[in-house]
Amino acid sequence: MQLGKLTLFKLMGARMEYLSERQKLLSENIANADTPYYRPSDLKPMDFQSILRGDQRIKMAVTSQAHLPGVPAQTTFRAEKAAFGKSFETAPNGNQVVLEEQMMKVADLQASYQLATNLYTKNVGMLRMAIGRGGQ
Repeated sequence: MQLGKLTLFKLMGARMEYLSERQKLLSENIANADTPYYRPSDLKPMDFQSILRGDQRIKMAVTSQAHLPGVPAQTTFRAEKAAFGKSFETAPNGNQVVLEEQMMKVADLQASYQLATNLYTKNVGMLRMAIGRGGQ
């Protein structure tokens, strides 16, 4: 059995992909804190309802060659950058990165990543317990 085919693990995989992409953007923002005229970027918040709607498609069972296979569910995740308006702080060189703000986002990201990995670990443990391996 492949865990990646279970809906719960698909959702967790999408969440981890989102967190990874957001980590990349936040690290770019921090690395360019002194670059003239640099504008920070971030991802739009993950919309859980739209992801669930996309995964609610049920694949039809094909029991005869005459049956149509149906439409496969699409589970690819595409991150979109959030549109930034005016920044509250702009350095004399035109840079709009506020390090305190970026560090708060990184701390939030770390907590979200820890939550996702804990959920993944607990769910794998429950599956192992269900098949008789004692959660190990």
